[in-house]
Formats: sequence, structure tokens, C-alpha cells
Amino acid sequence: MGGGWAGCSAALTLAEAGVAVTLFEASRTLGGRARAVELEGQPLDNGQHILLGAYKQTLQLIERLHPVTPLWRLPLTLEQPPAFSLACPRLPAPLHLLAGLLGARGLNWREKLAAAHWAHIMLRDTATPGQLTVSQLTRTQPEKLRNALWHPLCVSALNTPPELADARVFRRVVRAAFGGRTQHSDLILPRRDLTALLPAPAAARVVELGGDIRLGHRVTTLDATPNAIALGTQDDMSVFSHVVLAVAPQHLPALAKQVPVLGPLGQAVAGYEYQPIATAYMQYDPDFRLTKPLFALIDGPAQFVFDRGQSHGQAGLLAFVASAATNLPSDWLDQAEAQLRRIVQPGPTRWRKRIIEKQATYSCVPELARPPVHTPHPRIFLAGDYTAGPYPATLESATQSGVQSAGALLEQL
Repeated sequence: MGGGWAGCSAALTLAEAGVAVTLFEASRTLGGRARAVELEGQPLDNGQHILLGAYKQTLQLIERLHPVTPLWRLPLTLEQPPAFSLACPRLPAPLHLLAGLLGARGLNWREKLAAAHWAHIMLRDTATPGQLTVSQLTRTQPEKLRNALWHPLCVSALNTPPELADARVFRRVVRAAFGGRTQHSDLILPRRDLTALLPAPAAARVVELGGDIRLGHRVTTLDATPNAIALGTQDDMSVFSHVVLAVAPQHLPALAKQVPVLGPLGQAVAGYEYQPIATAYMQYDPDFRLTKPLFALIDGPAQFVFDRGQSHGQAGLLAFVASAATNLPSDWLDQAEAQLRRIVQPGPTRWRKRIIEKQATYSCVPELARPPVHTPHPRIFLAGDYTAGPYPATLESATQSGVQSAGALLEQL
């Protein structure tokens, strides 16, 4: 139940294991909170996404579903003109991060050594108090480093302000990116819209294997007996042996309360708070392009700007991303464009559109209880980026959860 990245990953895993799968999705578009939209006649996304090379489950699924890769892999480079620049060379990890920090532009030697020492501690020392926030974790770092490097990384990875974000989860992201293989820190940009990247080809594979994809079918009733699960939509009722609830966490409580043993689970998730992500698309002259595929931005609402002409072939189209975008000013598009114009002069905009996902992710705060994929009912499983796992609310968390949920279900067959 649910055609986002978690639900499609679970459905694909089950179908390829020989299980007859029916997938229900309330929307007409697969992808959930990471899906395709159309604006000004162009296929865009409800939010600009970037993957890390450490997101092995997601990358493996995407590569398996596409004969020609729809991904663009870039060595980690963080350009924040004119104040800061970091580029990690192709050295064994974590030496590539050390070399990148020592060669960073915009830092003095004291700041470079402080950053290198702190990164070494983050990668080697595993002890982090459970109630520590990222802001507290980075308090010993120079202010320039916090503002130019660690806090932007926190906001983009956890979509939670540093003063609220869970330091343990942040450290796991840092360790995954910089503590393994060199390519794990690569930045990976999609070259296709988000629905075409994984959900649509996964669904096509499910249908090819005999499964059923029901778009525009919102499940409103959930009735569980010891031996079967009944799902009700506006049009009909269907009975299944097992169910994977792959809905967004904000939709889980309404379903969980219909099954008594799931009541406490629904109540726990109902206490989650959420963070928005805002994306602004701005079309300039098709001849305009950034000198890099993306830039980090400062002194304004947007943290990054992406050149979709370079990644998606949409010439002159830029995507501005504002993560943890609470309290956005009414003129935030003007402010984001002003951030860009401090770097380059793109000329006049031809059109501007904005998309705000008000509940894009849960707030990744310390001591947040994240449920396992198993539930108290032996025939009902969970899948979603909010279930227990090492990462925050990312595409990797969603696909990992979907595959794990399918695996747990298969163990019962």
C-alpha cells in the first residue's frame, strides 16, 4: 500500500521473488514525496534531489532497472562562491577528505587543521550522546566552518535545522560518505525525473511479472484477521494474505487505529513533527549555464542551485532548493534569485514556479522512536523512510526499508 520509493522497492523485491503483488497508490503518479510533476510543459520534480555514492541500495536498484544509467556521478565538490570551495581528490578514503579540507579555499590554516581534526574524530570515535544536536556537536568548530560546511551538510542531509538535528544520525551520514570507499562521497545527480528514475520502471517490472498496479486507488479501510488482511477503497474491498504499509508516516495513524494491535504504533508515529522543502524553478535564456552543475548558496533562503540544463538537458533551467524551509518569507523567490546574482548574471527570468512540500520529511531530532518493519500483527509490515535504519529521511532510507520489509514478509511464506 503506497507507490512511493519504499512501496515500489518492496513490490519489486516481492514480485522478483515470485509473489503475486498488488500495489495501491492514491495518486495518479508514482513516487510519493519524490515524484515527477509537469510545469510549463516540462517534466520536473516536486523537489530537486541529490544522492550520495554511499546510498548503495538505491543506486543498485536504479542501475538494475536501466540498461543505460540515468545518473551523473561527480567527485565531491562544494562550491560556495565567492567565500568557500572544497574539492576532494581521488585518493583513498578518508585521505581524500583530509586533502580536500587542507586545500579548501576560503579557510585559513587554523581553520583547515581544526576541520581535519574534527573530521578525524567523527570518523574514528563512535560515541555520541543520544540527546546531542548537530549544533552542539559542532560547537568546537570555527564559525566559518560551521556555516560553510558542517551545517549546510546537516540541513541538506537531514532536512532539519542544526539546533534540532540528531547528532548521531548526522555522524552516520558523515561516516558513510567519508569513512568507506572514496566513491561513497560522490554526489550523484539524476538525469531523469524522479518517477522515471525508479518508481515507474519498478512498477513496469512488477506488471511484467504478473503483478497489478492500481493508481488513483486510496486505501481508506484496513481490516485484519489472524489469517488475512482486507483493504478497502472507495470502489471495492480486496483481501490479501499479507500487506506492506508503505504510506507516509503522517498517513499511518488513520490506518493503524483500525487494527487494535497497531494502535500504539500509530500513536507513536502521530507524534512526529515535519519539515518542509521548497523548490523554485527559474527559466533563463537557453544559452545560459552555470560553470558548475551546482553551487552552494549563502545569505538567503536557498542552500543550493542546480543547473538542470547540464543534468536533464533542460537548457537555461535552474532549480533552487531550500531545505528545512520553515518561515519562508513571501518574497523568497526574489531572495533566492538575488543569491544567484551575487555569483553570476543570468539575465532576465522567462518564468518562475515554486513547489513547497510542507511535510517533506519528519524532523530528525534526538531520541526519535523509529519503528521496525515488523509490526505486532504477523501479516502486516511497514516500509518507509521513517522506519528504523541508519540514515535520516532519504531515498536510501526508503529503498532500504522497502527491501527489508519485503524480505521480512518472504520469511513467512
